Amino acid sequence: MNRIKARWEQGAPAVCGWLQIPGTLHAEALASLGFDGVIVDLQHSPIDVTKAGEMLLAIEHGGAEPMARLQSNDASDIMKLLDLGAYGIIAPMIETVEGARELTQSLRYPPDGIRSFGPRRPPLRYGTGYVAKSAETIVSMGMIETRKGLDNLEAILNVPGLDGIFIGPADLALALGAEPRPDSADPIVMEAVAYIREQCHAAGRRVGIFCGEGAFAAAKLDEGFDLVSVAPDLPTLVAQTRRQLEQVRARV
Repeated sequence: MNRIKARWEQGAPAVCGWLQIPGTLHAEALASLGFDGVIVDLQHSPIDVTKAGEMLLAIEHGGAEPMARLQSNDASDIMKLLDLGAYGIIAPMIETVEGARELTQSLRYPPDGIRSFGPRRPPLRYGTGYVAKSAETIVSMGMIETRKGLDNLEAILNVPGLDGIFIGPADLALALGAEPRPDSADPIVMEAVAYIREQCHAAGRRVGIFCGEGAFAAAKLDEGFDLVSVAPDLPTLVAQTRRQLEQVRARV
């Protein structure tokens, strides 16, 4: 079963890593740390679909659920990533019911959707009966990160087949006239984040959010979020390297 969905069925949230640097070794190493899932970011990174496919396999080998944040809500990319072993799809800039339907339709085979048949990795994990249960192997989340998306949130949450919403706090902050940052304490952003969480749970859907620091992610779990991402690889690498460099420079 999908590891993220299994956590949710047990009444537990999921904690995910976030990768912006291309490469398989660190993807597998970070997946082995105990994350429930690791998300490969194709939108704001040099990672393309081909490289993502290699990283998804490394993440699965590391013991976490391989997921992908799309470059855009594009059906052909969704289908290819699913065929290569993505078991979670996060689509950016979902603003309308039509956009949410395009996402959910791309995840499902006919007659329920438009996904083209050609799975390569999934049958190796789920066996020959994969097609019949393919939809239940995938976590589907649309990103709300614009004012239009906020305005249409209640309607979007009524789209069948959508597991929930993933909040993009930086773009959401920009849309609300605030400074774009992940772990924002801006009251305007915090109010919008709380509204999205409440609406998702009222509709029986899951809600996740991108976080930078562990303490902020833990606070979001305390607030009832169902999924948090934490410790994105590039900012974490830079921060830890800066800290160690400063320690050395202080002795020079």
